[in-house]
Amino acid sequence: MVVINGMQKTSLIDYPGKIVTTIFFGNCNFRCPYCHNSDLVFNKDLQQIDESVLLEYLDKRRGMLDGICITGGEPTLHSDLPDLIRHVKERGFLVKLDSNGTNPRMLEELFAENLVDYIAMDIKAPKDKYS
Repeated sequence: MVVINGMQKTSLIDYPGKIVTTIFFGNCNFRCPYCHNSDLVFNKDLQQIDESVLLEYLDKRRGMLDGICITGGEPTLHSDLPDLIRHVKERGFLVKLDSNGTNPRMLEELFAENLVDYIAMDIKAPKDKYS
């Protein structure tokens, strides 16, 4: 069972042209000093939201929400991410993933199963600026 570390029930800006619920995962393999989600990156005082809470919420909002946006931290570091997305897709929702792109194996798995409808990769600086 996936543990989600934050949930914004309604977002009009996280998935272009869609109304979504945005969920946040803790941990990241980058330590960008300007990160706006540093509590998630360093796992500081994080909420613990069970996957079932998200799924129950989505079931109640069918027809009102288009999908979810999964962000972090870095969601692809979580091995149970595909299972969560399968549960979301089974309910008929779109899935947008925000990723730093550093876990290509996970991305390949998600793409092979057609689990992601939209992906955004955020690169904030040239490669030589990342330690």
